[in-house]
Order: sequence, then structure tokens, then C-alpha cells
Amino acid sequence: MKLFILRHGMTAASDADERRELSEKGIEEVEKIVRLRRDDLLGVTRIYSSPMKRVKQTLQIAARILDFQGQIIDSEYLTTGSRLNEIINFASELDFDVGDTLVSSHQSCTSILVLWLTGEDILIPNGSLLAIDVEQPVQGAGKILWQQSQNSSDIKRATDFVDQF
Repeated sequence: MKLFILRHGMTAASDADERRELSEKGIEEVEKIVRLRRDDLLGVTRIYSSPMKRVKQTLQIAARILDFQGQIIDSEYLTTGSRLNEIINFASELDFDVGDTLVSSHQSCTSILVLWLTGEDILIPNGSLLAIDVEQPVQGAGKILWQQSQNSSDIKRATDFVDQF
């Protein structure tokens, strides 16, 4: 299956964390990315969300653009501050035999999930999308297919940025 990881768009910084909404720029980021990669996402049969408002907004935009008719499933495993074992539990509960999956969450969760599935430490900027080919929920079993951010289709490895200093 393909696992797509969509990081929520930019937010308005004034609200409390759990109520923080997408900014106008964040809405535009999500719309742009999903439209750009719409054909890749048409096989999505399940969508999982952090319960935070900005993530739900991100996935509502994606679902509208994809004409997704299913339910967006909230997962407590995808909240900020989730630990490795919670992310592993989430990955283990995914049904790898029923189409592609779209997940949206926060930097910490998305980075942990990608690192556990692929062994790669990838930076996922706000409003960007990453595709992983994975057949089973086993550490290191996934392969990164591509990453799309607002102005680039380069995969953003953390080591690339560390090496600059």
C-alpha cells in the first residue's frame, strides 16, 4: 500500500494549541499540495487524523478535493507528544490490504512514523506531502517514494540540513 503523510498547513499562532486553526496561507498550502498530487491520492480508502482542529481542517480540505466519501478517523496516537510506542501501535493497526491510506498529524508524530517505517529521518514542512510504499507494519519495511512541499519535490533529509553547520 501507499501511505501518504500530509503535515497540516501553517496556523494562526494566537489560539491555544488544541484550538489553533489554519491560517489563510495554511489553507492555500494544503489546497495547492493536494491538487498538485491529486492523481497520486485517488487510491486513498482511509484517512486518519490527529484530533487537533488544524489537522482536521487540513484533511477536510484534502477530502473535498479528492471527493473522498469515507469517514475521517480520529486517532489519539497522532496527537502532539505521542511517543514511539504509540506511533508503532498506530502503524500496527493499519490495514495494509485495503487500498492506500492518508494520515495527517504534527511534525513530531509524522517524523517518528516515517523514521520507524523507513529508517529515514525526514523533515516534513507544514503543508507538505510524503509518499511511502509499505506492505507491512515492520520497522524499516517502507520505502520513501517522493516528497512534495510548496516549492520543491526534493526529499528533505534531516542530515542534509545538519551537514550545513
